[in-house]
Amino acid sequence: MSHGFLTIATGDEKYYKMAANLLQSYRYFSKSPLPFAILADRENEYTAEFDDVMLLENAHCNYLDKLSMLESLPYDVNIFIDADCIAYGDLNRLFDMFKNADDFSCFGRVLPLNDKTGWFEYENLGELKQKVSYVVGLHGGVYYMRKSKRCDAVAETAKALVPRYKEYRFKGNFATPGDEPLIALSMALNDCKPIPHDLRGILCYWEYVGQMRLSITDGVAVVKNTEIKTDLLHWGTRFTITPLYRKQIADLRTLEKGGGRTELLLNSMQYGAVETCGQIDRSIKRALNKLKRIFRIK
Repeated sequence: MSHGFLTIATGDEKYYKMAANLLQSYRYFSKSPLPFAILADRENEYTAEFDDVMLLENAHCNYLDKLSMLESLPYDVNIFIDADCIAYGDLNRLFDMFKNADDFSCFGRVLPLNDKTGWFEYENLGELKQKVSYVVGLHGGVYYMRKSKRCDAVAETAKALVPRYKEYRFKGNFATPGDEPLIALSMALNDCKPIPHDLRGILCYWEYVGQMRLSITDGVAVVKNTEIKTDLLHWGTRFTITPLYRKQIADLRTLEKGGGRTELLLNSMQYGAVETCGQIDRSIKRALNKLKRIFRIK
């Protein structure tokens, strides 16, 4: 059976850059890299780096593209990773984590029907109540998919739920509908369960801003003063413009080119200066806003 990874990039070029960064970090840390595919709406210099390219016609550039991905799996056993992630270790061990999982799975929780913390609430499901025996909470940064009729059913059901998104009153603070609620309910309807969230498998940067020690040169992504560490850091798109993220990528490029301590030190100086300027700018803005409030200046 073929095994491999895949990610998605559609629309803005920044998503292609992030996808390429993910790919390069994976290959850097993996001792035996597996094929890595990308689902995209066009071919370009970034997609050329991937082993397989799947072109998506009429891309929506939103959550619907991820649902389309579920119907176009390139390998027998697939692990999807969001493009705004960076590897800090060998991601091949993700396959070991999911080896006993259902044909469609992810990191998350199986919750009782009266639970209010999952992606949907049982009381809002109407005629679907009789088909659901648990609530699902999941992390949408990683999906495990083993080609089968059951996996296909999860994809088909998730798409079929789209027109009734508002009716089921899904959770999530999204500007537009998200894939996680649809997939969570589809998993419950097709009796597929997530596996317990192993933080080594994926960790959300935005939950630990200012609390992490990161070194892509050493393969280290840990929460300070804890034992929490990960091989895959989910940055979140909004944090990929920060000097800290950009430094990780600059260091990765340096390592790939065989650069040494001098080049890495220059990266630290450059992005450290940018971060310091940003902190000063934010401090000035906070001070000005405070003065405006004090003197009631509009």
